[in-house]
Amino acid sequence: MPRHREIADALRERIASGAYALGARLPTEAQLAHAFAASRPTLRQALAALSGEGLIVRRPRTGSVVIATRPPVLLAHAVSSVGELLDYPGETRRTVLATGFVTADAALARELHCPPGKDWFRITTLRSLLPSGLPLCWTETYVLPQYAGVTRHRHHLTVPVCEQIVELYGESIERADVEIYAAALPARMARRLRAGADSPAMVVMRTYLGKAGEAFQTSVSTHPESRYRYRFELRRPASAERGDGRRPARRG
Repeated sequence: MPRHREIADALRERIASGAYALGARLPTEAQLAHAFAASRPTLRQALAALSGEGLIVRRPRTGSVVIATRPPVLLAHAVSSVGELLDYPGETRRTVLATGFVTADAALARELHCPPGKDWFRITTLRSLLPSGLPLCWTETYVLPQYAGVTRHRHHLTVPVCEQIVELYGESIERADVEIYAAALPARMARRLRAGADSPAMVVMRTYLGKAGEAFQTSVSTHPESRYRYRFELRRPASAERGDGRRPARRG
């Protein structure tokens, strides 16, 4: 077995046994290299393997921190329809952390692409993977104030909020925009997500526009690195296919 795999196996066992507890910082690279009588490049290969499995997170100047005692089961979201594109698979659980009315300041207005001073009702939730309970994302859902009663829906924790608004208030989803971007994990989310503050994260923002062409809901979901994979497939429409695959000749 290659030396870096032996070291990775040894560290993995120590993490699983609690020798390196959840949230603990591993010894420095120099200390580990000395302990295992290995070169620094070999040790870094071992740490990279543990990081790829989701057991540790590596940060410059602060070292490697244990974020899981066993490799987490990643949620792979495969999409084959518009409905699936706009929501999460069923094997997750949503927990409400806080609710309340907010007015968009300059920073929030930039994030939501709305005018400053716009009023929203915010629902903050934590989504976890079943049955492990591994936190997948922190979501802040902003709905128009007149739809604040959506939290009283009998299936509020299982049905997508946009569908609850359609059912309770007669709204309709005329258009949905999805935006995906990378960001640093905010410190206020780190503890509940069991991840390091300022560590890499993926943000998925979904905006739903209704009958009047106005956004009636925007959800911002922040996923720590290596917790969520988003996959969808696009096919070329049959009407766009050409028998010989050649482009039509240009007329000049």
